[in-house]
Amino acid sequence: MSTKTTIDEQSICDYLSRHPDFLLNHPYVLLELDLHGKSQGLPNLALQQQRLLREQNQQLKQQLASMSRSALENEQIFKLLSECQRQLWHCNSFDELAAALAETLSRPANIMSCQLLPYDTELSQLVNTRLHSNSVYLGRLSKQEQQQLWPNNSEVRSVALYLIENSDKPQAILAFASDHAEHFSPSNDTLFMQEFVTTLQVRLSALA
Repeated sequence: MSTKTTIDEQSICDYLSRHPDFLLNHPYVLLELDLHGKSQGLPNLALQQQRLLREQNQQLKQQLASMSRSALENEQIFKLLSECQRQLWHCNSFDELAAALAETLSRPANIMSCQLLPYDTELSQLVNTRLHSNSVYLGRLSKQEQQQLWPNNSEVRSVALYLIENSDKPQAILAFASDHAEHFSPSNDTLFMQEFVTTLQVRLSALA
């Protein structure tokens, strides 16, 4: 048979007296308290509640701003890749296609270079190191790897690499470079790019 425990105000007061840091350890409780009702006391708790509400409001504003930036970036990426999709079918050689992609996909402010590189054995170590388990790599490269892809540019801080394969045989690498260290990272959404790479693979196979 269970015993029902009655908790009265005095019990709560006694508990808080024994645990003076309770509200500091559980600040969310303050958000549920009515500190501006009948009582004119507890000014410090009221100020603490206001501070927490301001912090919560600031966090929400930052989240909304981040979501707005992401939505805008996704819209720009979608429009850019849609333009590239149309260009694919007007190019009649690998070199022509590479030039068109380099011009179009280098337009965004944080992209300093985009190049479509035909696969050769000199790229095998890079592929085995960065693209072996996954056909996509986003992040930073070693200086040696950077020099291999961008020998005349020392400002590369982060990269995005997409391996283009046909029947498990590498055809090319679509490589992006940014001078911002955090622009390309593993947390980036690559859905639009993956769809574009699939179409690019089909076009390259047709041109082969």
